[in-house]
Amino acid sequence: MRFVSDQSSEKFPLAGVRILVTRQDTSESSLSGMLESKGASVISVPMTQIGPPTSWESFDEKVLQATNFDWAVFTSRKGVTHCLSRLKELELSPKNVFSTLKIACVGKATASAVAENGLVAELVPDHFQSEGLISAFSKYDLNQKICWLIQAESPREILAHALQKQGAKIISTPVYQNIPAEMDCSFLLAELEKNNLDWILFASPSAVQNFQNILPDGFWLYLITKPKIACLGEFTSEAVQSLGWKVEAKPSIQDFEHLVQTLCEIYLKNIYSK
Repeated sequence: MRFVSDQSSEKFPLAGVRILVTRQDTSESSLSGMLESKGASVISVPMTQIGPPTSWESFDEKVLQATNFDWAVFTSRKGVTHCLSRLKELELSPKNVFSTLKIACVGKATASAVAENGLVAELVPDHFQSEGLISAFSKYDLNQKICWLIQAESPREILAHALQKQGAKIISTPVYQNIPAEMDCSFLLAELEKNNLDWILFASPSAVQNFQNILPDGFWLYLITKPKIACLGEFTSEAVQSLGWKVEAKPSIQDFEHLVQTLCEIYLKNIYSK
């Protein structure tokens, strides 16, 4: 038999849970909204903001050479958005630029952004992460193929190195960069000191580093009660652990839906174990 309170807990398993989201929500993807739909109280304090690359020179040059390439590889939805925005500024048609290229996307959200602009992704892995894309590419002959990686400035090199091992030639052009968000963090430090946060969610190593940078020396160490930390992805988890902090939750599939699901499962497990 299930009581009304049990049913309410199943619908809103995060009711009363206070969560800090360190990623900026977008109209396409709102982690805060997903958490709130499960009952959580959310404080959103983005640790990074998106800006244009230091220079568009490399991208603008490679666009004119696109017919010489074999693959266009997008490693994030942001990469698609900023790439297409730049093409619009250059008065170039995305369909013409990518007409002779196969397109690979790191995940379904990225592929969706491609499709919204009339393009079709040939390769979309089941798991949203570079490792999933690497595994998917292993089924293709990349020997002497030119792969154009359209991504962030100063990206992780794991994907480029893996494709090179398969014989591919890599061309990488930045279309955006992650920069530390400028903000007054005094209220956030007060929330931490008052133990007003149950969880902190990190979705990128840069967010972890920027969060650590706003903390006064020794601040985290001397917190009487520390929030639990949940991470999206192995590299984000490693960034947390490199600071000596513990990761309490990490979804096996790297997307926001599974991150929220993981947190819900933790609280539902606690409810039914009582």
